[in-house]
Amino acid sequence: MKILRGLLSSSIQLFWPARCAGCDVALPTDDAIFCDPCALGINPIGPACTGCALPRLGWAVGPPRARCAGCAGKDFAFAAAWAGFEYGESLAAAIMRMKHGGRPDVAGRLGRILAPTVGRAIDSTGGRPVDAILPVPLHPAKLRRRGFNQAVELARVVLARLRLTFAPGAILPALERRLLLRVKQTSELGRSGPSARRAEVSGAFAVADPTRVAGRCFLLLDDVMTTGATLHECAETLLRAGAAEVRVVALARAVA
Repeated sequence: MKILRGLLSSSIQLFWPARCAGCDVALPTDDAIFCDPCALGINPIGPACTGCALPRLGWAVGPPRARCAGCAGKDFAFAAAWAGFEYGESLAAAIMRMKHGGRPDVAGRLGRILAPTVGRAIDSTGGRPVDAILPVPLHPAKLRRRGFNQAVELARVVLARLRLTFAPGAILPALERRLLLRVKQTSELGRSGPSARRAEVSGAFAVADPTRVAGRCFLLLDDVMTTGATLHECAETLLRAGAAEVRVVALARAVA
């Protein structure tokens, strides 16, 4: 069976080669996500603040700290935040191609590099088990225009990858696609500051069925975290509906 799968994979790669998520150039194997030049522009986030998810220099040594000085006094609706990579260069190009270039297939590649971060968030020390992963929803009008929700596509791939890496018999969170709804159309936030972003997303989300939220722990998943306003509003909506805890994970974190 392994030999057959190997032959099938080789045949697919020969006729339909994998392509770089950043620039679309053909890749030598399907195991690669980015070509060598694009891979140089991928910057993983190491030790980071669990409030804003921004990387902090020097956190790899010394006693662990949960939050940076700027987040120490802030009241986040979510319990903790994680991001896999800094937003920029090759990763920004891949995300833009995915979202605005009509390329949901790119999510199939980016979800593979996001899976380890989601795995860490699920297994976070001292946390309760995560019951469900909730992709940040799009408003129905935007979903119709785009044709897909990139957060949903990422979540599907992440869960498929985690099934391969988690211990046999491990229970993974369910993927809940329609429990959290976006009920207010918001404008593109672009370079808006934190206050403008919070105002824009205020009241933008609702829960479809509060009985499926009460007492449960959720992991919110999105492609990019900028100020955290959207993820905060989603988490606050879930907590008002009775959620016990909300964690958030983004593929990329804007750092500048």
